[in-house]
Amino acid sequence: MSKKSKTKTYNPSSSITVNGQLKSSAQSTKNGANATYNMDPYEQAAYNFAQKSFYENIPNINVFSDDTVKNLNNQVKAYLNQGVNTIQNTYTPMIRDMQNDIARRFGNVNNSIFMDNLNDIESKRAAAMSDLAQNVEAKRSELVNNELANRYDYLSFLNNYQNQVYNNMLSTLGVNNNLLNTNNSHLNNVANNSKGSNSFYDNAQLAMQVAKFFI
Repeated sequence: MSKKSKTKTYNPSSSITVNGQLKSSAQSTKNGANATYNMDPYEQAAYNFAQKSFYENIPNINVFSDDTVKNLNNQVKAYLNQGVNTIQNTYTPMIRDMQNDIARRFGNVNNSIFMDNLNDIESKRAAAMSDLAQNVEAKRSELVNNELANRYDYLSFLNNYQNQVYNNMLSTLGVNNNLLNTNNSHLNNVANNSKGSNSFYDNAQLAMQVAKFFI
């Protein structure tokens, strides 16, 4: 009566440990590989914060709060005041020196030379004020653009961090699955070699039995 060979079922597993912590484990099942990834508490907290902050900031990315607007206006005002002071400190001494010079030479400032020079200085000061007004608007746009750029950079950082964690997870799981496949291949090779050894042994026994008839 022939014996039926039993099929052996192997369920190998594999794991990856980093600094004593189990990062990933995988188990072979009849439906495929079942792999898990374990975050340490700090990694989990940082990932949760990045995810929460990202979605909280998206709706308000282009919306400026009252405090933000006030802060921007204060910076523009400070820039304007600095510009006005620079212009005044430049042209006021020029007018005063000219007045003193004309008074010394002509005894008074009611003459055409003074008025011509005064008009020239006032014209230059008006042009400087006009340039300052344009610079103030440019400064406001610069501050707004910088604020938006910083916000988008922050969102990009949060998103990149989440993607990096996710990619690390997939990479670790991929390595673990490769280890699991290696284990499967090894066990299959062992099983096949075992079957081959048993067949050789059975054939040798049969040859010995047959040889008895010719002795």
